[in-house]
Amino acid sequence: MKTKMINSQLSNFKTYLMYFRRMLTLAENVFEFKNLPEIIDVAYLNKILLRNGSIAFFYDEDLESVVALPYSTMGKLDIYGRPNKIWVKGDNGYSRTIEKGNFVIMYDNNGRYPLYLDITQMAERIALCIRTQDINIYHQRTPRVWKTSKDKELSLKRMLDQIDSNVETIFTYESLDIDDMGVVVSPAPYVTDKIDLHLDKLWADFYELIGVANIQEQKKERVIQDEMTASQGGTIASRYSRFQPRQQAIDLINEKFGTSIQVQYYDGIPSSIEDIEDVSEEISDESEVEDV
Repeated sequence: MKTKMINSQLSNFKTYLMYFRRMLTLAENVFEFKNLPEIIDVAYLNKILLRNGSIAFFYDEDLESVVALPYSTMGKLDIYGRPNKIWVKGDNGYSRTIEKGNFVIMYDNNGRYPLYLDITQMAERIALCIRTQDINIYHQRTPRVWKTSKDKELSLKRMLDQIDSNVETIFTYESLDIDDMGVVVSPAPYVTDKIDLHLDKLWADFYELIGVANIQEQKKERVIQDEMTASQGGTIASRYSRFQPRQQAIDLINEKFGTSIQVQYYDGIPSSIEDIEDVSEEISDESEVEDV
């Protein structure tokens, strides 16, 4: 029993880690940066923004390049809670203190908090659904609830272990009475399809959080434009919350350090009302073709 419990807990944790990694990857790769200095690792930049909520850009004279690194605040903050002095540190031991005016802070979102925390919660819920489906599917086998007397319990367990292991074995017992044993069959209800619907909602919430368009049709011939616009309202708001602070920081970085960095979403659908209308028309055209 202990072994089965440990294996089950490991499966739960491995399932959680799998979806957690998948969701982190999606959230980290929403934006595309252009004209970044070669020394800046884009994957590292996205990773720090998501996990820490912000990262510092500054010019390093020795490296002769603009650099982006995580930082710690030093001293007092200004009236808006922004740092006046920071201490940056690289993974190789690099560190330095930078005064206000010599750095630019880029935030992951307008809330200035790490989405990492929210994604952790969402990954747990999605993993719970997946593991519940696994168990439900497993229980679609004919379940066996055996009953026997207390003194026959060990003998029955040994028999079941051999049966479950597909081992053809003959047991002989001097005091085993078959009449003392019985099995009660109670099939588990199939609920995996219902959990799929709940999973769709959880994934939609996640896509909305990171600002990725997620249009789900539920067997409709045509998507009404107003419904499309309303359903994407949260996504557009989240997209703006993540894009605006990046663009604002890049404008300051380009002005201060003479760079020409650009940022944009990878997909481009839909970030405005016009984009939503275009997607709506495409879906309508596809539906008309299917009807024909």
